[in-house]
Amino acid sequence: MLTFEQKQQIFAHFDELEEKSVSMGRLNYHFEGSQREKTLIIKHLHPNGNAWLYAPFLESDDLDKEGYLNIRDLSENEIAHLLKEAIRYLSTDGDPYQEGFHEWYQDRNGDALKLSYENKMWIIYTGENVEAVFPTREAAIGYLTDEGFHD
Repeated sequence: MLTFEQKQQIFAHFDELEEKSVSMGRLNYHFEGSQREKTLIIKHLHPNGNAWLYAPFLESDDLDKEGYLNIRDLSENEIAHLLKEAIRYLSTDGDPYQEGFHEWYQDRNGDALKLSYENKMWIIYTGENVEAVFPTREAAIGYLTDEGFHD
């Protein structure tokens, strides 16, 4: 097991982390650049070397209910790898579509509608006019299907 100081050195290599003292000599590390609500990436680095790393991207039974993995017995390479993955995960908002994404749908008459992702909403355009706006892609595609349009 790596010591408190060794883990502290690993975390110090990540400039994007901010160290904060908590009770009983423990340290937390926050990633203020997070695009998600969560910024606490390392929880309770204890003087005995125990700590928890935020890793909800892992499909593991070893995660606690908040998505943290105990890193007490992990190697330096394992911790650094998981920390990079956690930062990458928190650097996105989880939205699989980028602003400006669009695709075209046609009906059997050859009429075309554009489905566009803007401001986290799905907008259907007829030419430059807004046909409809939906909060989810599924709702927008349901509308297009009901109207006889397909991609």
